[in-house]
Amino acid sequence: MVRFVITLISIFVIGFADASAQLDEVSGKINKFFGREKEIQIVVIPSDATIKVNGSYYGEGSAKVNIKKKDFISLECSAPGYETLTTRVYGNDGRKTIEIKLKEDMLLKQTAESSIANNFFSVKVNKSLYSDDPKSGKRNADNAWKLAHSVLLKYFDEILTSDMSSGFIQTPWLYKNYIEAGKTIRHRVTIKESNIGGELTFQIKLSSEMAPTQARSKEEAFMETNRIIKEFESLVSEFQTRLGEK
Repeated sequence: MVRFVITLISIFVIGFADASAQLDEVSGKINKFFGREKEIQIVVIPSDATIKVNGSYYGEGSAKVNIKKKDFISLECSAPGYETLTTRVYGNDGRKTIEIKLKEDMLLKQTAESSIANNFFSVKVNKSLYSDDPKSGKRNADNAWKLAHSVLLKYFDEILTSDMSSGFIQTPWLYKNYIEAGKTIRHRVTIKESNIGGELTFQIKLSSEMAPTQARSKEEAFMETNRIIKEFESLVSEFQTRLGEK
C-alpha cells in the first residue's frame, strides 16, 4: 500500500513538472507573439569565449537569450588573452543577432611571466674582457664595462648612473602604458660588480613594476610584478653570451 502511494505521488510530481515546463514554453511563445519578449542570438569571437547573462553561464561562442521588450540583460563575454567585455542588451534592440569581437589584451600579449624579474643573476665575466696588474693588484675592466653599456643601450635610450670606481650601473625607468588594460609597466636594470673567488662577476637585476595607469605619477602606486615586456626576455642570455665565460 505504501509503495502504491509513493508511486502515485511520484507520477503527480513528474506530471506537474512537465506541465510547468510546458506552461513556461507556451507563456514564452505568447510573449513573443504579442511582442512582449524577443529572442536574440549572441555570437562572440573568439569562439571559445564564455558568455554570461545576468551573472549566469549561458555557453561558449554563441547563446540565445530572451529579453522582455521593456527590460534589459547584463552581458559578460570573456576569453583567455582577451579583454573582458561587460555591456547591456535592451529588449527594444532591433537586431536579431548581435556579434561581438573581443579585443586582444595587449598587456598579456606583449608581456610574459619571467623568473628573472626582480632577481639578481650572476654573469662571470670572460677573462679576455679584463686584466689584473700583478704588481699593483689593480684591475682594468674597461672593456667589460664598455660592453655592458653597449648591451644596455640596446634596450634603453640612456644610462642614468655609471660609476666604475664603485662598480655600479643603473638605467632610468622605461615605461610602457597599456591604456585598455588600465596598467603601466616599467623596467630598469641595475648592475653591481663583485669579485667572486677573485674573478670579475656582474650581478644583474631587471626590475619590473606595475601600477594603474591613472596613478603612474605616484611612486607608491607601483608594485613588483613577475611580468616583463617580451623584448627584455633576451636580456639575460645576451649578457651571458657577450660578457660571460665561454
